[in-house]
Amino acid sequence: MLLILIIISLAFKAQASDISSHGTTTVMFGEEARFTCTLADPTGVLQVTWQRGLKPELLENLATYSKRFGEQINSPFAKKVSFNESSLSSSSIVLKNVTWEDENCYVCSFNAYPEGSKRKQICLKVEGIVSTLVSTSNSTTKSGQKVLSCSATGKPAPTVDWDIPPNITRVLQPTAEVSHSNGTFTSSSSITVDKDWTGRVNCVLNKGKNGERREELILPAQPEPGPVEGKRSQMALIISALSILICVIAVATVVIHKRLKKSADRFTAV
Repeated sequence: MLLILIIISLAFKAQASDISSHGTTTVMFGEEARFTCTLADPTGVLQVTWQRGLKPELLENLATYSKRFGEQINSPFAKKVSFNESSLSSSSIVLKNVTWEDENCYVCSFNAYPEGSKRKQICLKVEGIVSTLVSTSNSTTKSGQKVLSCSATGKPAPTVDWDIPPNITRVLQPTAEVSHSNGTFTSSSSITVDKDWTGRVNCVLNKGKNGERREELILPAQPEPGPVEGKRSQMALIISALSILICVIAVATVVIHKRLKKSADRFTAV
């Protein structure tokens, strides 16, 4: 990826001597990126075009500006790209809600007559965390401990640290990493704590870096039965006992009734 970006940079360098550019080169996932190009001498310029692509011969048109047609955004990018500034000497666009697919090189072209096109490119890297997952095991391990887990997916591979109270006895498991086809990574870590421990633990993602995030896990104390709950339990026990007693009486009544009926039948037969 880096080699391709270098080649593209060299390809456009000769054409970009009259163009000054600035903008976002690294952006966090979900945020905005901004690019601006300014041409020192716009004489003969008829149109400004914004494109993107990793190969000069396969550039994809994003938007154009001309005095005749004004601002034009290609339909596939209507919700992605907008103009921040539009003129034949200076142009600025905004890339909204950046995703991994937006990591690319962006090219501004000043199309002049009869000189032709003058271009300059800005390459964008997308970083950050796209999803997280924290969980607490419902069951305990064989050693009588609970397992707390934390994972995050992003690029580059997220770091996972734990902010743990000093009074907690825990065992920290090594962080595991899994790579995905889109260039992202999922990092996972877990700790085990005593099953009776209660309190708050923070999973810290990308600690000390841009986009640091914290995910909190809470282990609440098990509530002790109060007076009302105790009465409810006692009442439930009484109802259960009465239900069983009624069932026994009903069965006994049926049995006695059948025996009396048989005795009556025998007496009648005699």
